[in-house]
Amino acid sequence: MKYYMVTGASSGIGRETAIQLSSESSTILLVARRRENLEKVKQLLKGPGIVMPCDLTDPKEIEALFETLKNQNIKLDGLIYCAGICFTKTIKMMQSGDLEDMFRINVFGFYEVCRHFQKVKISNAGAAIVGVSSYAAVLKESGMSAYAMSKEAMNIQVQVLSKEFAKRKIRINTIMPANVMSKMDCENNDWSEEELTVVNSKQPFGIIPIENIVEIIKFLLSDTARFITGETLSVSAGY
Repeated sequence: MKYYMVTGASSGIGRETAIQLSSESSTILLVARRRENLEKVKQLLKGPGIVMPCDLTDPKEIEALFETLKNQNIKLDGLIYCAGICFTKTIKMMQSGDLEDMFRINVFGFYEVCRHFQKVKISNAGAAIVGVSSYAAVLKESGMSAYAMSKEAMNIQVQVLSKEFAKRKIRINTIMPANVMSKMDCENNDWSEEELTVVNSKQPFGIIPIENIVEIIKFLLSDTARFITGETLSVSAGY
């Protein structure tokens, strides 16, 4: 039995990743803030799942999360970090609290989870980590300073941590999707005609289906990608 932890598992890319990774031979650890939303996702899994509510902005809750795994003798084979927030604000409108909120989940939460994951009692040698970054780090568009900074920070973490984790043959990579058919804080992922027109004018291959991103995540977790670490894979759709 393999164990995969998926953060941000209650919606969007995290939710779809949990469902697609699920099988009779793998247990999915579902991590997000709201238990009720995670329970709904658990019902959609093909195999066993464990609901583990956790506020990833709180280091103490993260520590308790991994302490639970250790006490239950669960060792992870993979971590997929899909948790995160996004907003558009120019520096004129930005408040210090906004920047702190962005980094607390997108950067510090990712770092803390990786810090615990690499421990011998938490993960198996040869395990893999995939962080969901964003193509916004490349585009650097107006109003996206906080988000782009946070996602580039994820990418830099991966480049450095890959060298530190190599002793245990733990691989760590990020992917940077452009616009995906997964809207944060939107349950149905519906896009208006106006939004679709704007995106398609900039992203000629169209909005990326969530399933496509999940397939890339599964590839990076697989033995086929066992020589890939410290990398950031762009999925630009021609943006």
